[in-house]
Amino acid sequence: MNLLLDLGNSRLKWACAENSQLQLGQTLPHSEITSQTLCALWQDLRPEKIGISCVGKAELLNVITTVTRELWRDVPIHFATTQTQAFGVTNGYLQPEKLGVDRWLALIAVRQKTNAPVCVVDCGTAITVDVLDTDGKHQGGLICAGLTLMKTALAFNTADLPLANSPHNVGLAIETETAIYNGTLFAACGLIERVMSELPANTALFLTGGDAPIIAAHTRKPFTLETDLVLQGLAIFLNVSIHIRPHPSNDKAIDRLRSMKLL
Repeated sequence: MNLLLDLGNSRLKWACAENSQLQLGQTLPHSEITSQTLCALWQDLRPEKIGISCVGKAELLNVITTVTRELWRDVPIHFATTQTQAFGVTNGYLQPEKLGVDRWLALIAVRQKTNAPVCVVDCGTAITVDVLDTDGKHQGGLICAGLTLMKTALAFNTADLPLANSPHNVGLAIETETAIYNGTLFAACGLIERVMSELPANTALFLTGGDAPIIAAHTRKPFTLETDLVLQGLAIFLNVSIHIRPHPSNDKAIDRLRSMKLL
């Protein structure tokens, strides 16, 4: 069994991977990531390898890694990093290492599912859009604020607008909270529909991330919902990590990990 850890901008998602199957664990917001909580969740596990994807805070990564070493001192830890080319995917960024590792892993996961052109939309703290062609070449992507971030920006940068996190009936609104909820939802759906309208007709749309079910319920494009694509990609990376160079010398993440004495 392998332990997969995805530390995102807002949450820690994790899973146990065995025989190509993922058993998802309890998702933790950043505020609940403590040594005590992690030990309680993981103390009965016996992983052979640990894979980590991190775009979150360094101090939280330090907590997570410290716990894994306390529980399993001799179990190897593999930190996923973005590659120029691997797993059938060619990175399209001018500076390949600048593509977020979570986006890279999601593309890896999708490429193993289909050779068709794909559009992967990760609906998390930020909404990211990435497109692969039939040859697995990354055509580029887009980034904007996610649903909660858009609502928070309105609440904290205006005098009278509330933070609208509760669900509301979808449509034109006659009160402010509903207007904000639906405005941000329609903005996300509009982004996806605009991108898809400019791609080949046979492009498959994959939605992933914590807010994917909310957005999926209202998008007008056919889609496949896979909320754990990053963990799926991390499982693929970990299965063959011994055969690839996991830490490019030009990746700034390595300097950060070394400064934290995690490498």
